[in-house]
Amino acid sequence: MKKTILFVIFFLSIHSAVFGSGFPSLKLGADAQVSAMGFAGTALAENGASSFWNPATLSFIQGKKLIFSYHRWIQDVQSQFIGFGTGFSNMGFGIHLLYTEVGGIEHRVIATPDPLGTFSNHEIAAGISFAYKAIRSLSIGLSMKLYYQKLFIEESAGLGGDVGVLYEVWRDGLRIGGAVQNIGKTGKLKEEPIELPLMAKFGFAVPVSIGDGRLLCAVDGVQEKDFPFHLQGGLEYSWQNLLYLRLGYQSGYETRWMTGGIGICWHGIHLDYSNTPLRSDLGDAHFLSLGFEW
Repeated sequence: MKKTILFVIFFLSIHSAVFGSGFPSLKLGADAQVSAMGFAGTALAENGASSFWNPATLSFIQGKKLIFSYHRWIQDVQSQFIGFGTGFSNMGFGIHLLYTEVGGIEHRVIATPDPLGTFSNHEIAAGISFAYKAIRSLSIGLSMKLYYQKLFIEESAGLGGDVGVLYEVWRDGLRIGGAVQNIGKTGKLKEEPIELPLMAKFGFAVPVSIGDGRLLCAVDGVQEKDFPFHLQGGLEYSWQNLLYLRLGYQSGYETRWMTGGIGICWHGIHLDYSNTPLRSDLGDAHFLSLGFEW
């Protein structure tokens, strides 16, 4: 019963004191690599999910990258994500789609021992993104998004987007980025307006060569609307671009703190897994991503 109460509060309270907004799925990430590194993706341009974290990273992508992800959260909460990104000349382009379903919600009109049935909550966020290098080391990005939610028989939709910047301090080295995400609004769900989870992020990423491998460090500061400022970051060690070990940490959350994961790559095919232990006896959250680059 305790898990069920927490689960319902987390996903269905439109104006809860904890989140202050709808579409909580937008805060749960998009891919296993970044989630394993503490969800610090503002200055990373590593895979096809880059446009989800900061559209400005797209112009730094080399070649074409495609990613598919599956995310299993608590109880019956699950998400699927697909993203594509490519950089060419001084520009970048990307698209992404995040679909989240919360199933098995019991339907009651009055307090009864047995429910009348069950229903689901569905959330969709789809975006198209562009990036442009104003100068060789400075990129500006924009995402235009469509948001849709269906709870039982009630529906709501809206438009919004993200803006971001990314500055490369030295070539193939330190990058500093910033983004404001989920600017916009949606219609009412039944009688209640839904506020998007507006957030501002600032972060950096820096790679360091170590023997036959590379150590990548990423740190983000995040300010969400109606939520205290918090830091999140992580490390990734890659050995000969074949094996990847990751560890991360998030501050300021009641349920999340440590993250970790592993990945392998072979001939441009990436398979990544991440795990996020949750407090309050909620279990673990799992991410599995399959990526391609060419």
